[in-house]
Amino acid sequence: GSPLFPLRQEQAAMEMHSRDSARSVRRHHRWLRHWRRPLLADGADAEAAASDDEEQASGGCCEFCKEKLFWVVFALLCIACAASLIVLWVQGSEHLMVVMKLESIPIVSVLFTWGHIWLAVQMMFYPVSFLGVWNYKSSGYGLGWQGVVPRKAGIMAEKSCDLMVGRLIKMEEIVDRFHMDEFFETLGSVLIECQRGVNERLGPTYFPKLWPQIPQGVKDEILQRVMETQQECFHPIMADIRHNITSILNIKDMCVRRYTEEPTLLISLFQHVGRKEFEFIQRCGAQMGLLLGCAQMGLYFITKNIAWMPWVLLPVSGLIIGNFTNWLAIKMIFRPLHPHKICGGLMNIQGLFLKRQKQVAKELASILTDSCVNAESMIRYLVSSPGYEPALAIFDKHTSAACDEILGYAKNLAPIAVGADRWTNLKREVTTGLLEELPNHSSQFLKFVDHALQIEDTLAVRLANLPPDEFEGMLHPAFQEDEWMLILLGGVLGVVVGVLQAAVLGN
Repeated sequence: GSPLFPLRQEQAAMEMHSRDSARSVRRHHRWLRHWRRPLLADGADAEAAASDDEEQASGGCCEFCKEKLFWVVFALLCIACAASLIVLWVQGSEHLMVVMKLESIPIVSVLFTWGHIWLAVQMMFYPVSFLGVWNYKSSGYGLGWQGVVPRKAGIMAEKSCDLMVGRLIKMEEIVDRFHMDEFFETLGSVLIECQRGVNERLGPTYFPKLWPQIPQGVKDEILQRVMETQQECFHPIMADIRHNITSILNIKDMCVRRYTEEPTLLISLFQHVGRKEFEFIQRCGAQMGLLLGCAQMGLYFITKNIAWMPWVLLPVSGLIIGNFTNWLAIKMIFRPLHPHKICGGLMNIQGLFLKRQKQVAKELASILTDSCVNAESMIRYLVSSPGYEPALAIFDKHTSAACDEILGYAKNLAPIAVGADRWTNLKREVTTGLLEELPNHSSQFLKFVDHALQIEDTLAVRLANLPPDEFEGMLHPAFQEDEWMLILLGGVLGVVVGVLQAAVLGN
């Protein structure tokens, strides 16, 4: 659009206004009423939000059995062990110490397996920055530790974003979702205010004597003509943007840059999406710790009369338990990839994360759009990326054409009347003025763009329909990077705990 008044003499402007004043005023008010539509009314948003069938946390006996029953049983076993020791102590039994040693083995095994898996999960994410005394070439390795995810944030973001965004969303189809009628109907009143601000800023600057004398009705007529020209320019602008969108906005690079620069966002994404899986491997580790601890207790009872045996049995079994529980728990999250129905379809054997694919798809789409793939993030990325200049050139080109179109036959006289350089600068300042006005109405524009693009719904559907062998890539990078180190940690801690147990039980 352009703030220009056709370059006529003031007398001609006044004659035009007096000749058709009544008609233009009526048409102006009719036009304003047409454009001043509510901007994404809160009621409509609330209704749309209410219609979303978001996954609710299921309760009841099934969830209790999955998540709480083991710990209830374990607490009861601990109480029973304590009660038996109290009875033996009251009776003055000579077997008190032997029973105490035996009962402590499975309890320590449960606490150890749960504890070292919990520690491994925490070490995947924290500390965000290297904590220690020597960081080898700022690699995150050395005498200290940095969380696996923040240390490998660039690699993990590249892998995850390539799947989540790079292959699932094409920017051409996103651009096609902008429709002229919806755009101008929804944002009509905002566009009017933006253009009015540009007109009032540039009119007195380039026409200091003429502009104050132009009646308001004529200024409204000019504003109307500008808005009509904006509509005519919409499709050519969108066509140019679509043709050049890959050089203007790289949505995958935008996400990778955001998560690399702010690893806490990547940490939050993995933690939220994988929270069920992280809880599962800790709980599963504790359950396996109880079973293996009972076996460990049996072996200790059989070999308790061999003086050196605890120093071999307990550290070695601790090494096996630590490595095996970590390895098996991680495998159970992602394997098997595809569902295996047994018992007539009543049971489905499949990796836990893959079983939750539809639920995770919704959660992941919501997190991505909230933290990264939204209108505000796109604009922030665009203005600091190489694509900003091509985008600006497109708007400059069409703004210049619109200015000439508004003037009609007088377009050849404009450079003569105001000077060629001033005329060129004026057309450039139209684009600059609109860009300066937009931040005053940013919330309305951002709200409309997010509503029009529907990225969250698109991501949720396409993530839910991914093949399992591709979908596992959402979370698996968090485990794959330095997975061996986390498994080794379990074994090392198992040996340490085993040595301590042998020392205590030996006394």
